Amino acid sequence: MRKIIKENFWADIIITIILISIFSPINTFLTSLDLSATDLNNMLITVSMISVIACFGNFTFTYEKINQNNPLHRYLAHFVTGSFMLVLGITLIFLDILLSFIIGHFLLIDISFIILYLANIGFDFWDILRGTIGSPK
Repeated sequence: MRKIIKENFWADIIITIILISIFSPINTFLTSLDLSATDLNNMLITVSMISVIACFGNFTFTYEKINQNNPLHRYLAHFVTGSFMLVLGITLIFLDILLSFIIGHFLLIDISFIILYLANIGFDFWDILRGTIGSPK
């Protein structure tokens, strides 16, 4: 396995641990707020916009254009994709909790957000594999 794949794997593990550890504080914070319907609507729009920006950034970035033999390039690439993944994960947590205020707790929404996050991780690995095809080991 190439270095870059191992590094990306550990970056994704660290980000996932961070997301799991901040779910409860975010939930506590949001449930302590006295939000009107207008407040919820505005928060959903804002968080959704941030989520779209993070997804756009993540899908726009590509490992194909970095020098994978240069550790600085690799770590900068991991930082960029990791930042997008972290922001996406945080916004998905916010969306999940905010939607539970509107429609109640719905397991299918939780599963959808988890699948979306896992798909982004999968895209990140696919992009690395696509960028390493034909490159020297």
